[in-house]
Amino acid sequence: MYEIEDKKNREQYQMERSAARKDWIKNLAIVFLSIMLILTFFSNTIMNYSLPQVATRYVQEGSITPKVRGSGTAEVDDPYSVKAPNARVISAVNVRPGDEVKKDDVIFELQDSESDELKEARKEYEEAKANFQKSLFSGDLTNDAVERIRNGEYLTDDEMQEILDEVNSDYEDALYEDTEAGLEVERLNGTTNSTSTVGDDEEAVKQAERNAKKLAEAQAYKAETEAELTRATNARDTTVKSIQAELELKSIQKTMEDAQAKVESLEKAEKSATVKSPIDGKVVSVSYNAGDTTSSDTVGAVIQPVGKGMTVSFTCTKEQAQMLKTGMEAKPQNEWAYSDFKATLVSITADASDSSGGKILKFEIQSPDVEAGDTVQLSVGENTKTYDLTVPNNAVREDNNGKFILIVSSKESPLGNRYIATRVDVQVLDSDDLLSAISGPLSGYEYVITTTTKPVAAGMQVRLAEDLQQ
Repeated sequence: MYEIEDKKNREQYQMERSAARKDWIKNLAIVFLSIMLILTFFSNTIMNYSLPQVATRYVQEGSITPKVRGSGTAEVDDPYSVKAPNARVISAVNVRPGDEVKKDDVIFELQDSESDELKEARKEYEEAKANFQKSLFSGDLTNDAVERIRNGEYLTDDEMQEILDEVNSDYEDALYEDTEAGLEVERLNGTTNSTSTVGDDEEAVKQAERNAKKLAEAQAYKAETEAELTRATNARDTTVKSIQAELELKSIQKTMEDAQAKVESLEKAEKSATVKSPIDGKVVSVSYNAGDTTSSDTVGAVIQPVGKGMTVSFTCTKEQAQMLKTGMEAKPQNEWAYSDFKATLVSITADASDSSGGKILKFEIQSPDVEAGDTVQLSVGENTKTYDLTVPNNAVREDNNGKFILIVSSKESPLGNRYIATRVDVQVLDSDDLLSAISGPLSGYEYVITTTTKPVAAGMQVRLAEDLQQ
């Protein structure tokens, strides 16, 4: 009986032990599978975050407008600059930018005081006048020249040349005569010396006396030619010095007269205590405030003449300029900002700073809403065309096989969808600065890749960046 019970106990024990072993194996398998699942999940997550992020946009119907867009600063075409004639203190400014003015409307009121500029002009005139008097009586001018100049008469260039030719001719003649006289004296000296060695022959004595007489006469004539040469030399030098002094004095008188005219102009201007508009127009800018001191070198106000508009210029590529021509109408990119606006392309010129052949587009602007200094954004070009398939320009790629786009294809997997970049060859039908119209094996509304965080090639797995989608 005890043996039977022991046998039952052993069988029960073995059964319990076997069941425990199965439970342990099952638990181990569960743990192993859980670990594998976790590792697979994290591996997939890590791999997913290492994939390139791509931004996408639908391939869809769109409008292509081959336009050139740009912006520039509005400037006055042929502006009129108003300046104060001298340094004066402004007591009042009567206009503001945008005001309409008529000719002779007062722009600035000036304090009634003599300007520093007028004082300086008077000083310059007095100095020039003193310099003129000093040069006139310096002694370099002949008496005739002084008398003529005091009567306001100066020699002309032809008269100066004629006088110089005369004194130079006299000098050359006197020099020639003096040289010849000197040669004659030398020759007679030789003759006298040769006859002085002859004996007491009566004829020889007479010849020596004749030679001595000729020598004395030649020496006397040589003295006359020397005196004449000295006179001609002095006359030439005096005339040259006088003409040079007269030329310098003429320049000094011109300086003195200019200084005098400046004084008279400033005195006349300072009799008027205002600065007026010289034309009808619109005030573009004002440089002074009350209390400022004006300067003849500073533009006090700029006025846009009646009938003159604003201009706006910006650059474009040579290719863009080829589809434009002067006379084309442009539109503001933000039309809502203007109540009345007209822009016309008036010139296409080379951009000297662009070695690639870029062009400068100049537009004439007519709008009451545009002031000088405003930034104006324009677009100009051909009419809009609609296409079934359009993509952003940065979605179109090109290699040795031609142009293509990369679209995102979805594949299911146990851990979710996988996104693969797929190549689609396309032909570009038209484009503008924003979109390209394409044709290819597309139905529309595919996701086309526009930008990526890493280089992407066809067949690569990618990760969608929802915040980058456009």
